Amino acid sequence: MTISENPIHNILRTAIQREIDAYTLYSTTAQKVDNPQARDMLNDLAAQEVGHRTKLEGLLDGRVFRVLNRSQQKKVEDLKITDYLIEVPLDEDSSLQDVLIVAGKREDASHNLYASLAQIADDEQTRKLFEFLANEELGHKRRVETLYEQLIYQDN
Repeated sequence: MTISENPIHNILRTAIQREIDAYTLYSTTAQKVDNPQARDMLNDLAAQEVGHRTKLEGLLDGRVFRVLNRSQQKKVEDLKITDYLIEVPLDEDSSLQDVLIVAGKREDASHNLYASLAQIADDEQTRKLFEFLANEELGHKRRVETLYEQLIYQDN
């Protein structure tokens, strides 16, 4: 089997594209929002997605990821706010609320992807990387949902 036919490599390429898409969503939305707290969070999430992409590209290229320290292994609680909200396709006129719902659902999907990859990883370091990325994505979801709660629920 060639590298291009390897299912794990195909999954990694898909995960890399998801990180690119998340970066684009966050950086584009950050330029459009007036709320400084939302803009800062979106810019920070965009930067973290670049870091995730770099780690995944390293794994795809065969580079070994170092073992995570305890602070990077801290578990994140899922608020599940966006789990029950309806996602609509985004366009130029989408509200911050629409973007946050889409972002929460994308982060949840990324979390689920990385958690699944951790379960089938061939070696401990790769498993730890996927567990780390799953936890990071859940942390992103929590940040998005916390902002949603502060900005959207507070307004109602």
